Order: sequence, then structure tokens, then C-alpha cells
Amino acid sequence: MHFITFRTVPSSPSGGLLTILIRLALLAAAGIALLTMVLVGFFVVLPVMLIGGCASYFYLRRRIRRSRQHSHDGVIDAEYTIVDRQ
Repeated sequence: MHFITFRTVPSSPSGGLLTILIRLALLAAAGIALLTMVLVGFFVVLPVMLIGGCASYFYLRRRIRRSRQHSHDGVIDAEYTIVDRQ
């Protein structure tokens, strides 16, 4: 229930011209912000994610293929350093 003592806005439902213009401006600003976020996400974030995913796929595929080629003979490739103690 709405009591008159708790109301902070006038009881008339139609505001003045300035109130309507402010509401329209806020609605337009919210719409422009939402449209900007969608366009940035679609034209910037999505292509970057697709390119990164493809690059990661090909990089990992190349590494796996290289590791399979080297391990056919059962020898572990490693580098050793020989230190002569004198």
C-alpha cells in the first residue's frame, strides 16, 4: 500500500517535458552503451578468441607430432653437462 506520507514524487503520473526528455536521454544512453558492448564483443573479443584458439590448436598439434617422432626408438632426449673435477 502506498501512503501519502511516504511519497517522494508528485502524485500526477505525467511529468513535465523536462522529465520526459531526461528519461528518453537515459534510455538512449543505455541503448547506446548496450549496443557498443555487443559490437565490441562481436568484432573484437570474438575474433581474438577464435584466432587464439586456432593458434593454440595448431601449436599443440605440432608439439605432439614432434614428440611422437622423437620417441619411436625409446630413447629419452636430454642434455648433459660434464663437469671435470680437478
